Amino acid sequence: MQVRRFLKIGAALLLIHVLIHAWCSGFAAAQDDAGEPPVAQSSASGNLPRSGGEYMGQKWHIDEQHLMWWDGQPYIPFGGFGIEPDNKFGLKTYNLWIDFDPFHENPKYTREQHRRDIAGRLSRIADSGGTCIVQFSMAEPHLPEGPQPGMRWEEEPEGSINASRLADPKVKQAIFKVWADYAPAVRNDCVRAIVLWNEINVWNWPDTISDEQYASLLDEYVCEVKRLVGDVPVCLKIAGTWNVRTVIAAAGSAADGLGFDTWDMDGDEGRAAREIQHALHMLEERQQKTTWFFIAEGGRSIPEEQQVAKLWDRYPPFRSKEEAARILRGCAHAGAKGFIYNGPNSDPESNYRDSYRWLGELKPEISRLMVEIKTPVPSDEGSARGEVSPALAIAAACSDRTVQQLLSDVRRLRVTVEFSDRWNAWLVQFYSGDRALGFASVCKDGKVLEAGAPETDEQ
Repeated sequence: MQVRRFLKIGAALLLIHVLIHAWCSGFAAAQDDAGEPPVAQSSASGNLPRSGGEYMGQKWHIDEQHLMWWDGQPYIPFGGFGIEPDNKFGLKTYNLWIDFDPFHENPKYTREQHRRDIAGRLSRIADSGGTCIVQFSMAEPHLPEGPQPGMRWEEEPEGSINASRLADPKVKQAIFKVWADYAPAVRNDCVRAIVLWNEINVWNWPDTISDEQYASLLDEYVCEVKRLVGDVPVCLKIAGTWNVRTVIAAAGSAADGLGFDTWDMDGDEGRAAREIQHALHMLEERQQKTTWFFIAEGGRSIPEEQQVAKLWDRYPPFRSKEEAARILRGCAHAGAKGFIYNGPNSDPESNYRDSYRWLGELKPEISRLMVEIKTPVPSDEGSARGEVSPALAIAAACSDRTVQQLLSDVRRLRVTVEFSDRWNAWLVQFYSGDRALGFASVCKDGKVLEAGAPETDEQ
């Protein structure tokens, strides 16, 4: 397909322009450690009420670009599951799951020991100058006593968990009691968010309760966390974009944001960026105030149909620094404002150690991109022509390796997208000011057909 030649015939097409502006905020890179960059001002503006608060003497808010700010500084969480305070990778965002695996591994382990261990880890993180995202369970499947007498949710498939149980006063009381037990251990000035997990969109959400009723119900849980821990941002967490209608409604109204799980699938390099953009679009359609949006779990995965011996075999490490850079740049261009890698550990003998080293090396570039890239509310205009909207076509183009190489050093980006009835594809063009940087063509199922640098007049 001679897409390059067709790109010059723009006047004959019905244009649908979607602009993505990325500009320098006045500092070289976003940092997740307090005090390093000079003070910058948020660009939030518009009609949405602003999410914000004050936690342990630190003010925070979320702007309309889904970016979180603490004490006047942009906060880009960039870390992973398997790192320790004072790690050698330069990663200072930590992820703490309050799960109950230790009780299964050691029957003599007590809840009091668990709380002390959690408080100790947070103290070490704070002493090292790091920050932490803490994950509370909405309906912890490993609670020794329930949360409902006789119920063992860890033995039930996720899809069989009936989300309307969250409205049961006994279940609610049991969950709140566990949270209250752990709140004193969690209350630490290094905490930047509480995330209610885990992947609650994959539960069964009966139609007997409306989206608005679910949102109101989840609001009770969000408010209880703030009552117990303090006025810290509270987010919901989902995996993928299926069965998310009710959770998105709650994330857009009750909570302060959304943590999204996505993995770069072998054989479909652009899938992750398309899923991120789709989730962000759905959130923006339902939000009633400014909302945070970040990758709560991310990395690589293998196709579901492939059999694996162990859980982590399904989520292998990055194969190269170039692959890690492509995935992370795709997340940034799709609108994510933070990234938590799901590698289980970074021990010297771990095959995930190189992945963490590459994350540390890529942190300045990716953090800067996540702060600087400004995206308008995506539009589904033109989606009648195919399954992919202009915003998703841009996300697919931005996830392409050739495009990322062309844009790797660009600080001010302009993008146009137009649908070609003749070629039956979206045509995405990238500019810095008036200077053409490159192009990509995207078919209606979201695959990039061709990408490259602009042609000269002679060509």
